[in-house]
Amino acid sequence: MPDMIQNILIIALAFVIGIDSVGLQVVGLLSPVFIGLITGDMTTALVISGTFGLMGLGLASVGGSSIPDYALATLAGGYIAIRSGQGLETAIAIGVPVGLLAVQLDIIVKLLVNFVGKKAQTLANQGKYRQMNRVMYIGPILYGLKFALPVGFVVMFGPTFVKNVLGILPTWFMNGLSIAGGLLPAVGIAILLHYMPTKKYLGFLIGGYVLTAYLALPILGVALIGLGFAYTIFVLSNDNSKTETTTGINDSSETGDDFDE
Repeated sequence: MPDMIQNILIIALAFVIGIDSVGLQVVGLLSPVFIGLITGDMTTALVISGTFGLMGLGLASVGGSSIPDYALATLAGGYIAIRSGQGLETAIAIGVPVGLLAVQLDIIVKLLVNFVGKKAQTLANQGKYRQMNRVMYIGPILYGLKFALPVGFVVMFGPTFVKNVLGILPTWFMNGLSIAGGLLPAVGIAILLHYMPTKKYLGFLIGGYVLTAYLALPILGVALIGLGFAYTIFVLSNDNSKTETTTGINDSSETGDDFDE
């Protein structure tokens, strides 16, 4: 396959994965297969993808937080490493800076999406639903570009481009993005707590906070404790429902009706 066609396909794949990252999240899981088909080296693509997958294991964008994107790192690092005939070390050297750059791009995209949502809401209030639908398409396109642009620049200009971009950006700009990235998780968690039955289960929330903040228990341990409590409450609620149902049946059978003799 000609190099130009491979470049176009990998950039198009990055765009689709970017859109899918806020959708079904299926294409991203199959990215090593697509990279292997495009480059013709399925084995190396799977090894590189598995390595980046282990690096990102346990990372999740919870509550709007921005994290290094190792799916993007797999695309850029894996493609360049296979094309150049280099090994896993080259893929990591190229992919990690791209994944770190994605943190800043993710914050910018999330800020822009807020304006898109505000514009769509304004059009909806005005009854302009067709225009609203057209504006809403901008959101997925922005997420697609968040993947496609870094991969495209790496493919066209090489891995040094990403390192140069990170070095050129002024300190105040990077600090501003870092502050925004620190605020987004807090805002996201506050929104989640607003819609969750927080008052009813406030004790569990406080207990989880104490386990994490004061006892330094790993998040997996806290999650397992929460799973245990959730399972216990589920079993007890089912037992109570069965008891109430059985009691109701017994009461009705003992009471009888007006036709009993």
